[in-house]
Amino acid sequence: GISLERKIKSCEKENNQNEKQLCRCHMNRVYSNLLHSASGMPIFLLDNFRSAFNVGSVFRTAEAISPAGIFLSGTCCKPGNRKLGHTSRGTHAVVPWRYFEDMHEAVDWVRESGRMIVAVENTEDAVPIYSAEFDLSAGFVFGNEALGIDADIVCNADVCVYFPQSGDRDCVNVSSTAAMIASEIQRRRLDA
Repeated sequence: GISLERKIKSCEKENNQNEKQLCRCHMNRVYSNLLHSASGMPIFLLDNFRSAFNVGSVFRTAEAISPAGIFLSGTCCKPGNRKLGHTSRGTHAVVPWRYFEDMHEAVDWVRESGRMIVAVENTEDAVPIYSAEFDLSAGFVFGNEALGIDADIVCNADVCVYFPQSGDRDCVNVSSTAAMIASEIQRRRLDA
């Protein structure tokens, strides 16, 4: 028989090969030509999400309104994470995505592609999503579940939007908020 040590080395080698294939796959999926065009493809920018489940859920939402892309930053987990994969139900393999160390870099990339920046944050001057003016190919920034969006990004956004709530807690899960934004994008696409 094969010794336990050889089995472990064989498994490690297989895991390393799988990781390399996974990385190659993701590197090929990072970009779509549509990401470089500011016509009709929104990008969801996820800033330091703590929950892999929230990241996976946003991948599913983005796929539902395809074409749409996702930019991850900071502590966001990336495709290859088991929890993200479970929640995304495979959509992470078809939605174009890219990772940035810092959300400011992601915002700069989106601006340079000709898109407007929409901060999804409940600020004093935020506009309800249903009456806000934004391009369908805008970059929509969603902040960390506890801390929200960096104040500098909010101040420099083209518009801040929020989902009007009637409950007392004023607290909607960030992936649910992304779904509401996606719903409004899709409604506007279908009305056009």
